[in-house]
Amino acid sequence: MNIVVCIKQVPDTTDVKINPETNTLIREGVASIINPFDVYA
Repeated sequence: MNIVVCIKQVPDTTDVKINPETNTLIREGVASIINPFDVYA
């Protein structure tokens, strides 16, 4: 039997910065990590 689990990569929350003009995340230079909830999947 094969089991497949989908996971999502998200920006590391310790390094996230927000662009004040557009109110969006600045992802440049921020490492991606596995969503902490997906680690338990």
